Amino acid sequence: MLHARASALLALPFCLLAGSAHSHPHVWVDYDLTAVFEQGRIVALRQDWSFDEDFSASVLTDVAKHHGKGAFSPAEIANLKKSAFSNLRNYDYFNHVWASDKPVAVGKEVKDFEPRLDGDRLAYRFTVVLPQPVDPHAGPVRIGIWDDTYYVDVGPAKGHPPHLEGPGAEGCKASIGEDKKHPIYFGSVFPPSVQISC
Repeated sequence: MLHARASALLALPFCLLAGSAHSHPHVWVDYDLTAVFEQGRIVALRQDWSFDEDFSASVLTDVAKHHGKGAFSPAEIANLKKSAFSNLRNYDYFNHVWASDKPVAVGKEVKDFEPRLDGDRLAYRFTVVLPQPVDPHAGPVRIGIWDDTYYVDVGPAKGHPPHLEGPGAEGCKASIGEDKKHPIYFGSVFPPSVQISC
């Protein structure tokens, strides 16, 4: 059943879901991305993820035991992080980064994890810390957030353009569009990515 499989999605290794020629999205995530600058370089990626209603209901029932009202308790937050988030570190939180078309390592360190409810939808806010700062002044930086297996359809939230924040972000701009260089799902899907140039 969808709920049983989706509820395990963020807790089980994604290798169990990968490799099927018949895969297609079972979970949908809308994201809002902010590139955080320090001294003119990108040091972190702050993200807001909003899950579809079916996946949200499944997680709230099976993981958080939450009734959909009020803020999450500290115990619920800890359980969500352990059972329905932390495993994503093995997949770089679906983050892909290139600087001047060269791949950049994505950090395993995450700070400020904060789950919440937006109506009936489960949402996460968190910040991925890059192990090495990236300088967009040296060449364009491209940031993609997607699941290579396409079991999860991750895309930018409508009406939420990417943001740049922090010292040195002035004079830089961010745009979003189809990433023709990094197709997924056997080359049939061009995921959106954010390009930052200064």
